[in-house]
Amino acid sequence: LKFRAFIVDHGLRAGSSAEAEAVSKILEERDIETQILKIKWPRLGDPASLPNFESLARKYRFRLLGRACSDLGIDSLLLGHHEDDQAETILMRLANGQGTRGLVGIKSPAGIPECYGIHGVYESGGYDNTPGGNIDQWKRSVPATFSWSWSDYSTATQFPIESGGIQIYRPFLNFSKPRLIATCITENMEWFEDHSNIEPTTTMRNAIRHIYANHSMPAALTKPALLALSAKLNGQQANRFDIMKSWLAKCKITHFETRIGTVKVRFANLNQFRGPGIVWPPPGAGLIAAELLREIIQLVTPRDHVDLSSLHSAVQHTFPEISQQGERMPQNTAFTASEVYFQPVLANPSRGPSPKATNQKTEWILSRQPYLSRRLPKLQFAVLATPGSWSPWHLYDGRYWIRVQNRSTGSLFMQPFRQEQLADFRASLKKPDGTLLTGDLRRKAPGNIRWTLPTIMRKEEDGKETLIALPSLGLSIPGSMLRWEMRYKKICTDLI
Repeated sequence: LKFRAFIVDHGLRAGSSAEAEAVSKILEERDIETQILKIKWPRLGDPASLPNFESLARKYRFRLLGRACSDLGIDSLLLGHHEDDQAETILMRLANGQGTRGLVGIKSPAGIPECYGIHGVYESGGYDNTPGGNIDQWKRSVPATFSWSWSDYSTATQFPIESGGIQIYRPFLNFSKPRLIATCITENMEWFEDHSNIEPTTTMRNAIRHIYANHSMPAALTKPALLALSAKLNGQQANRFDIMKSWLAKCKITHFETRIGTVKVRFANLNQFRGPGIVWPPPGAGLIAAELLREIIQLVTPRDHVDLSSLHSAVQHTFPEISQQGERMPQNTAFTASEVYFQPVLANPSRGPSPKATNQKTEWILSRQPYLSRRLPKLQFAVLATPGSWSPWHLYDGRYWIRVQNRSTGSLFMQPFRQEQLADFRASLKKPDGTLLTGDLRRKAPGNIRWTLPTIMRKEEDGKETLIALPSLGLSIPGSMLRWEMRYKKICTDLI
């Protein structure tokens, strides 16, 4: 293994730069390549006096680290958080009123935080150029998790799926700070203490450190007690995850359309897990079902995080067999959850017996929730110094990575397809493309799903705006002087 060290200089106290240089020198003497990353704070006075100083420092720190890793082709970042940090984090979350999911503590491994939308850092940058490589690799990675039945799937008609991104690991979480200091002493390794970390008035974490150092804590709030609580909750979470995987394996995805962003799924009938001696429903069944739904929802939602607490009614719609009698929702009715629209597929007698007759549940089509007019996403492409060069990669609507090559004089931006644009856009296309548009909208994006498709718009110098492309359908008007490349967001099936 080859390591490279990053030292983040926050530049908030006298001597921080000299200290960073001293740390760098020690590491270089041990043949560890080292790079100092300096945070550039906005000119807003003393950053430490800002009410959101701690969250700002975290954001700037992780973005510096993420971009540095991406620039050097590094995909694994090891952080120095230790057991004491874990206990402090749990107490902070307890004080902030977080529930059991927050009290499991710091996770490792995990995706790098605070870097949403940065290509090559946030869940992207590892795309396999082999045709179909990424989707095949993804499907192979979760064969026991999902049940796939893609009879009409063709890699030639699908977007490639992104992969990659920076993963962070915390190898010292099970070691206390005194233990790590003892190791440094034994190995004759000099270490440095950041004295700003002991000022109790600057951050909540510092206040907690001060309390632990200067006061006796109630037994339930001692570090061993908090760590034991975290271990217990992690064990319960692992048990729920095992049950969820067994339930998820009985769900069947029959179609996944990356160009449109739709999934067709038939959820498992959980009554099949009943049996002699089995407590039914199991403790926490609603939470387990919500975790299952989150795995499916993440395939198409524009959100970067799906809050389990928002899925209570969705569980009642899709898994009535574990809902209390008074909580069950009307069956086979459309609903939304986490900006995903659930639409039941009504039985067609010509296609065989109904799901009820075969003891199967209703099949659902999941798509991006129709936009609210006051919350339309818009992505503006910067005018590049070199005309005709490729733009950087951008994340649009949390679902598509895109870059464009604009050889016209107008500026480009993206926004959702609107109903009033359809006739003019179809008329602007060559006749075969117009026919293709009509067929694709009917087969792949019926109803309101089509109004969630992204468009590329051009704004001329006189202010006129023209729809020039539906990139997810591969259609553009003649003379658009435009090229684009699109990929679907990375699909993660691990528990968040």
